[in-house]
Amino acid sequence: MMSNDIHEQIKEYYGVILQSSDDLKTNACCCSSAPPKYVKDILPLIKDEIKNRFYGCGSPIPMGMKGCHVLDLGCGTGRDVYILSKLVGEEGHVYGVDMTPSQIEVAIRNEAAQMEAFGFEKTNTSFHLGYIEDLKSIGIEDNSIDVVTSNCVINLSPFKEQIFREVYRVLKEGGEIYFSDVFADRRLPDEIKNDPVMRGECMGGSMYLEDFRRMMEKCGFVTYYTMEKTPIQPHDFEIARLTGDIQFYSCTVRAFKCSGLEDREENYGHSATYLGTMEENKRYCDFDETFRFLKNKPLGISGNLAKILRTSRFCNYFTVEGEGETHYGLFKELDQSVNPTQYDKNAKITARTLKEEVRRYDIPELMDRVKGVDELYSKEQLTTMQVNVGYRCNLSCAHCFLECGPDKTEMMSKETMDQCLQAFKTGGFRTMDITGGSPEMNPNLTYFIEAASKLGDVIVRTNLVILQKEAYAHLIDVYTENKVRIVCSLPYYNKKVVEKQRGAHVFDPAIKILQELNARGYGRQDDLRLTLVYNTDGPYLPPNEFMLEKTYREILEKEYGIVFTDLIAIGNVPIGRFGQELKHQGKLGSYLKLQSENFNEDNLPKVMCRDQINVDYDGSLYDCEYYHVLGMKPDGEAHIRELADHAPKPRKIHTCAVCYSCTAGYGSSCGGNLSH
Repeated sequence: MMSNDIHEQIKEYYGVILQSSDDLKTNACCCSSAPPKYVKDILPLIKDEIKNRFYGCGSPIPMGMKGCHVLDLGCGTGRDVYILSKLVGEEGHVYGVDMTPSQIEVAIRNEAAQMEAFGFEKTNTSFHLGYIEDLKSIGIEDNSIDVVTSNCVINLSPFKEQIFREVYRVLKEGGEIYFSDVFADRRLPDEIKNDPVMRGECMGGSMYLEDFRRMMEKCGFVTYYTMEKTPIQPHDFEIARLTGDIQFYSCTVRAFKCSGLEDREENYGHSATYLGTMEENKRYCDFDETFRFLKNKPLGISGNLAKILRTSRFCNYFTVEGEGETHYGLFKELDQSVNPTQYDKNAKITARTLKEEVRRYDIPELMDRVKGVDELYSKEQLTTMQVNVGYRCNLSCAHCFLECGPDKTEMMSKETMDQCLQAFKTGGFRTMDITGGSPEMNPNLTYFIEAASKLGDVIVRTNLVILQKEAYAHLIDVYTENKVRIVCSLPYYNKKVVEKQRGAHVFDPAIKILQELNARGYGRQDDLRLTLVYNTDGPYLPPNEFMLEKTYREILEKEYGIVFTDLIAIGNVPIGRFGQELKHQGKLGSYLKLQSENFNEDNLPKVMCRDQINVDYDGSLYDCEYYHVLGMKPDGEAHIRELADHAPKPRKIHTCAVCYSCTAGYGSSCGGNLSH
């Protein structure tokens, strides 16, 4: 088969650009769970040169391999070929095929040393330089192979259907294809498919799961089984922006060349028992993500599985009971898909709304995921009092969970500010964190800042744009004189992205204000801290802020002469305007599911609700700003005036679905990432 441009790009990426797995920009090629013990036991015997240039996305090496003839597609430097070589033994044989000369050279160079490491007297491997779409040209005959494996390679090919046709041709009856690869929850746009880095990182060529199912059936594989399905989280923020809310998965799947299979798992009353005779694991055998056969324990199976176990190499390791004369319907109920529904875009996202989505998407309660503690409590001594001084704002940002805007009238009074100041002093707080829509629109802000700065550190969260208005420009002087730490929203360093999220004509004014703040010493002096805030612009997780900060620094200084102290990355919470838009698009539940699947318990000790109290504009107390949007009252004191003569007592923090927003991935809080 002739080469094409995509083949040449892949050769360059894996043969020249990547020198080790550390050069990868995503975890698409290294996101799977740990390999099984029978693989891990062999890995120390594999030469370092082979392992260092391994780019697979799973561990596609099944059980029951003794004596098999195996073909590994896209074998690279031969890591999996040599693992399989050890498993099949000297009576078996493993063929490796790859189109990249530099990779094949490594595999061949180490062949003799690997045979010696395994104690084999004869070589049971052979490597071929060629294309996996054309196995006939390298001499792989019809009906000659027991098992075909592949590790994150098929997605790289522009001719996937031809690969599966060739695999079906070379497999014996009862033969199996067992492979790991990258899949997507939808068909990819051209900008992702045609991006050389995205393709090299195994994401640009990923298959939509339903198209994969159709393609397999077209090529002869009527059904397939999933061994493992792991979400992929890009750790390069440019790739995260490009992919947006598209969900990618690293999957390990298996399919069999077996006549008479049906396109659904039907029940004919069969059962099967694992004999415990496979050398890889004598205690149990996992057939897919739902079937674990324990030794000598019968298990009910579908008609398809009965045919596979009787026809394939597994016939030596299982007994199957039942003749299949009577049909009992589907073997198990089909998974119910959750379809987007039409939804009023202006309807509020409530705690009840979130509970409904959690139930529909089978999302576990957050504390059920926690292993370290049974309940979550605030700290004995809180450091931060976060005060929302009002919902009025000069902007109406699409991601605003508070739904702030110019027409809002909620505003904190001077009396309530005084109550906050008294409680701050009494409670031994160290930081007054002033937030809201635009805090500058509260007429008593200057008074509040000056009084609070005498008691501790002060933060003001600003959208920057409002400071260009004549009525508010003087507040820059107030901030400077009182050494206020300015935390300002700049969701991206690109005008188009920023204005998509915050509205037209906001980027240039924000840049101008940042330049003026620099002129006052902000971002240059240690006591005038200037913190930028990155916001995701869609239903995906915030990236690592260290990488973001580096890029922000380079671009803002080069293009605008702007410097800053630090940057924090904040994810969007599925409430308020952002939640309404997700619900309208039918994406609210899937976003909650994404967050829950990426729950990271390491973030839990650092969540902001444990170290702060949140005060709403009317003095009401909440664990966090998200909770006052949902109307979820805290345990203990309910109003700031109750803290006039004593510090807040440690309180139990109740959790709900939005808590996944803070604990997923790197974590997200008013202070940015919680783990790195």
